[in-house]
Amino acid sequence: MINDLLTKEDLILFTSGTRFTLGSIYLQEGFKDVVANFDLFVRDMPQKRNYLVFAGLEHVVDFLLNLKFTPAQLQWLKRTYDFPPAVMDYYKKFRFTGNLYAMPEGNLFFPNEPVIRVVAPIIEAQMLEIYLTNTVFLQTILASKLSRFVNAAKGMHTVLGFNRSYGIDVAMKMDRIGQIIGIGEPCVAITSFRNPKIATWSYSTFHHFISAFDSELDAFRAHFKHSLDRGSILVDTYNITRGIKNFIIVAKEMKKATGKKTPKAIFIDSGDLCELSFKARKMLDEAGFQKTKIIAVSNLDEYKVLKMVRSRAPIDTCGGTTNILTPIDAPVLEVVYKLTEIEKNGQRIPKMKLSSKKISLPGRKQVFRQEKHGQYVGDIIGLENEKIKGKKLLVPWIKHGKLVRKMPSLEEIHKYYEQEKKKFKQELFAIDRKVKYPVEISAELKKLTAQTKKEIQKQFIN
Repeated sequence: MINDLLTKEDLILFTSGTRFTLGSIYLQEGFKDVVANFDLFVRDMPQKRNYLVFAGLEHVVDFLLNLKFTPAQLQWLKRTYDFPPAVMDYYKKFRFTGNLYAMPEGNLFFPNEPVIRVVAPIIEAQMLEIYLTNTVFLQTILASKLSRFVNAAKGMHTVLGFNRSYGIDVAMKMDRIGQIIGIGEPCVAITSFRNPKIATWSYSTFHHFISAFDSELDAFRAHFKHSLDRGSILVDTYNITRGIKNFIIVAKEMKKATGKKTPKAIFIDSGDLCELSFKARKMLDEAGFQKTKIIAVSNLDEYKVLKMVRSRAPIDTCGGTTNILTPIDAPVLEVVYKLTEIEKNGQRIPKMKLSSKKISLPGRKQVFRQEKHGQYVGDIIGLENEKIKGKKLLVPWIKHGKLVRKMPSLEEIHKYYEQEKKKFKQELFAIDRKVKYPVEISAELKKLTAQTKKEIQKQFIN
């Protein structure tokens, strides 16, 4: 039977085998107490983005707090790599004992700003890269896309479907992110099952439901009979004009027979949604169903939603599916995890990469967000202990392997995201034009970078 899903205890193996070998070498070469500083950041801003939304921290924290090998995994390590007894004893006692600094989830950030900083024994820190980069990569891409989708809606009610995504893990991560960004309701039942406070949104009818009956009228009548005032009716299985007329016919029949309300909404899943929504609104109003809402779906993204808003289309709810869960306009983020300092024998030694177009900044860093008159005006990437005015974005979450800050709920993360978003100039959230937010490098960090580059070139290049 296929078993390709990782359990939580398997996550320690979600790395390359090279990491175990490197850990063995580090240990045998006397690096056990060498402390490393690694920064996780995004190197470049995608062309179709003005900002990014940091997401995935809760998963990272949970991963670090539960990092250990099971007896079966230790047997596999021994059998596969034949490590000496001292190395196996180290892995038997292996835990994350370092510090984790990170921006809060829901924070807006920009290229080259560390969103996570790990300070830990180098054997531990180097094993985290693949899990951390994958986690932040996926959830940040999705959060940034969904943020644009909701912003484009300009207050219009939004919902999220999961028909087509890159697997169930992506869908479940997006469900979580939807609660952070503030999507209306999810479409996946497991959300409501896990948290009864969250209502699960449903179309109520699908094309297969309509097609299963002898006629569209029969399908509508069956739905009205058993689910009269819940959900919505799909009206475009065959012909949208005929579908709306059939909806009106059956709605009038049921209202006359029962005196009950008609379903809350119709929804449209194909065609020119703006044009069709005007037609639908006119037909519904003339038939006396002014309170019946219109839902639009059909692979919407922020660009299509913005068009709806600008045309003042009478659409009450827009639903995102494929184009939101698979952001084709910006599917890639260059998330990197780089060594920026080692501490050996009480001495801190800055490190950096000099490869062409991939230069990294050395040292233990902080991001200082500048604010004037209640509005953010720019960020400064500086050294950890620099005296720079501004809000420090990297805060401690784990120290010496122990959680030191309460993890916020999804509702609290959403409130934080909304509060932060209001402090940026609204032009930053433009969907169809490029807007740049100022990010500077501090004078001290520039100085350290130049000194470190000079030392590296003297030792390894000249």
